[in-house]
Amino acid sequence: MQHPTKSQGFWLVAASIVMSLIFIGISTFRQLTSLENTLLQIFSLALGLTGSFIIGREGAKKAAEDMIKPHARSAFRRVLSLYNSLSRLATAIENQKEQMPSNKAALHSLQMLQGIVIEQLSTADDALEDWKDILPEELNKVGVNSKRELTIGANENE
Repeated sequence: MQHPTKSQGFWLVAASIVMSLIFIGISTFRQLTSLENTLLQIFSLALGLTGSFIIGREGAKKAAEDMIKPHARSAFRRVLSLYNSLSRLATAIENQKEQMPSNKAALHSLQMLQGIVIEQLSTADDALEDWKDILPEELNKVGVNSKRELTIGANENE
């Protein structure tokens, strides 16, 4: 279910103000019954409170995002640095495997290391995906590709 937006909150507050003005206008022309008085006040109060709640929630959400983004950027850069370091390590392992195809023991060891690095890359990739919710513009600016092609290259050699 989609949450009401800030503009919808403003509309509810505006409707509350209009209802209050109508209440004042009607009460200047004739005496209102206690039931009419109570109902108009309850409707006006309900609209105003609902609108204020929506506006406040959206304002608090924006303030929280503004407060967390500077800290999130530095943490994102660290995760990105680890991701790039693992990518370089995986590339180096792949290059070493190509240079020694006849040495089965070394090739087996490199394949095991490559499996570990690919698992770590997958974890780092998931961590970067988690950052999409908080810093989507940073992720797009960096242009990180999800799920490295290296995993495909590792599976071909097995």
